Amino acid sequence: MVPTHKSLSIFGIIIISLFGLSCENETIELPIADTTPPQAVIIHPVDGESVSGDITVLARATDNEKVDSVQFYINQKWVGTDNTDEEDIYEYEWKTSDYSEDEFHFISIIAYDAVENEYASFPIRIKADNHDNEPPIAFLLNPFAGQYVSGIVDITVEASDNDSIQYVSYYVNNVLQGYVLESPYIFPWNTVLHPDDQYYSIYVIVRDMSNNLTTVPPVSVIVDNDIQNDVTPPTGSITSPPAGLTVSGDVVIIVSASDNRAMSEVALSIDGNYITSITETPYAYIWDTTLEEEDVEHTISVVLIDLAGNESPLNPISVLVDNNPPGDTTPPTVLITDPAAGQDLTGIVSIEVLAEDDIGINRIEFFINGDSVHTDDSDPYNYAWDTETVTDDMDHIIAVVGFDLDGNATLAPPIAVYVDNFDNIHPSGQIQNPVAGQTVTGTVTIEISAIDNIGVAQIDLSIDGIPKTTLTDYPYTYEWDTTSETDDEDHVISIIVADSSGNITYVPPVSVYVNNIIDDITPPVASISNPLSGQTVSGTVAFTVLAHDDFGVYGVEFFIDGESLGTDSTEAYQIDWDTTPLENESQHTLSAFVTDHAGHTTIAQPILVTVSN
Repeated sequence: MVPTHKSLSIFGIIIISLFGLSCENETIELPIADTTPPQAVIIHPVDGESVSGDITVLARATDNEKVDSVQFYINQKWVGTDNTDEEDIYEYEWKTSDYSEDEFHFISIIAYDAVENEYASFPIRIKADNHDNEPPIAFLLNPFAGQYVSGIVDITVEASDNDSIQYVSYYVNNVLQGYVLESPYIFPWNTVLHPDDQYYSIYVIVRDMSNNLTTVPPVSVIVDNDIQNDVTPPTGSITSPPAGLTVSGDVVIIVSASDNRAMSEVALSIDGNYITSITETPYAYIWDTTLEEEDVEHTISVVLIDLAGNESPLNPISVLVDNNPPGDTTPPTVLITDPAAGQDLTGIVSIEVLAEDDIGINRIEFFINGDSVHTDDSDPYNYAWDTETVTDDMDHIIAVVGFDLDGNATLAPPIAVYVDNFDNIHPSGQIQNPVAGQTVTGTVTIEISAIDNIGVAQIDLSIDGIPKTTLTDYPYTYEWDTTSETDDEDHVISIIVADSSGNITYVPPVSVYVNNIIDDITPPVASISNPLSGQTVSGTVAFTVLAHDDFGVYGVEFFIDGESLGTDSTEAYQIDWDTTPLENESQHTLSAFVTDHAGHTTIAQPILVTVSN
C-alpha cells in the first residue's frame, strides 16, 4: 500500500494582535504560497536496458524550496520511498529476480516537496534478464562427412545465440585444435601435420556468454596429401530407379559412388545426351519424364570421376516412360497442420494443409462452417482466412477436402477453433507535463503518456474544450503556444486516448495558469545531473544540467575550471566535454549558469571529477 503523504496547510491563518503592540515602524511580510512542483528524472538504469540481480535505481530530484521525498513505482505499484536527500540523489534497491524473467517492467517516480506539490516522471522500460538458459544454435558447414581433405582446411561453423557467442572450440580426434572468438567462425586446420590415409573425427563446441553449450555432431574425413599418385577409379551403381521400371512424372535418379580417395563428380546422360554433373552428395537428379517420348524405353547412363581424373562408366539401365497410367482408386492423404484444434484466432490466419497421393493431388477445397471458401491446386496448400468475416467470440469449424488426379477425395478430420477479434480493454493515459496548477508562459511542451494492451491508435488533445491536435506517434507531445490564449486565466488541457479497436478513455484534465506578462522574480532551479560529484570520467562525457524555471529557462552555460565550454538552450541541457587533452588523474571543477527569460541567473552546485584516460 502506498503510504499517505502527510497533509500540510499551504495557507496558514496569521493573527496579529493589536493590543499593546505598536507597528508604526515595522513591516510585516505575509508568506507566499509555494505552488512550484519539484523536478525529477531517473538517471539509472536507462530506458530499454536489460538488467539482472539487485540493482540500484537512482533518481535526481530538485525543488525551489526542498524535496521532501521520492516515491518509486514498478509496474505502477509503489515499492519504496526515499527521503534521505543525498546531494539530490534518491535511491531504491530493486531485486529483479522477484519479477517476471525476460519481460519489460516499467519504473516511474513521483517527487514531493514540503507542501505536497508533486511531479510524476515518464516511466522507463527495463527488462529483467537473470537467467539465460538457451544454448547456441550451430551447424558445421565445412568439411562434410566422408570428404578427402588436404593442405589447409577451413573448418567452418555457422553459430548464433539469443545473447552472444563467447567462443567456438574446434576438436580433431578429441584433441583441442584452437578457439575462434568472433564471427566468421572459421578455423584453419593444417592436415599436413597429420598422417595420410587415415580417418579423422571433427567436431566443435559452441559456448555462449552464460556458459550454455552446444556440441555439433562430429563428421569423419580422410586426410590425403598425396592424391596425385591415385590410379584407382571410383566405384558405384545406379540405385534408383531400378532397371525395367515403368515411370511417370518426376523421377529421382539416385547414384551411389565412392572412391579410395575422393570423388569429383557424377556425370549423367539420358539416351546418350549429357544432362548434368553432380558434385555433392547425395548424388541425385530429378528427371521430368513428361519431356520425354511417351511409351518408349529410355536409357540412363552415368560416369563416375574422382579427383585424380580416374573415370568409371556404370552399367546403364532402361526404364519405360508412361505418363498415362490406368485409373487410380486410392484416395489421397489429407491433414490440417495449422492452426491447431481449439486455438484462439484473430485477424488473418493461414490455414495450412498437408496432402499426399500416389498419383498426384488435383486440388484442395477449404470449408468454413460447411461453406466452401477457397480452392488451391498447388503445393503448399493454404488459405488466408479473414476471421473478422465470421461471428466473434465463438467456435468455428474448419474442414478441407483433397481430390487426386483421378477424382478420389478425402475429407481431413475437421477442427474447431475459437475466434476472438474484439478488444474490450480500454487504454490508459496521463498528462505528464505541465502539472496541475502550474503557471506557464510562452511555448509549453505538453507531454502525454499512454499505453494499451494492443496499441494506442491516437490521442485527441483539446484546450478549454477546443480541439488542438491528434497525436498518433510516440512520444506523444504537443508544442502549445500559450500566447494565443487569454492571459492571466486558468486553461484546461484535456485528452482522449483511443486504441485501434475503438475503445476510448477520457483522461482527467489538467488546469494550468497562463501568464505571459512576465512578472518573474524567482530565479531558476538547477543542478548538474551528469557526471556525478566525485566520479572518475574518461573520453567524451555528456555534461548534463537539470534546469527548471516557472516561466521557462532561457539558456545554460557550461564551465570547466571556470572557463566556458559552451551553451545550450534546449531541454535536456547538455554539452559534450572531450577529456582526452587533459592530464591523466587530474581533477576538474564543473559548474553551470542557468538563466531564465527575466534575466535571473542561478549557479548550479559545482562538482569535482577526476579525469582518467
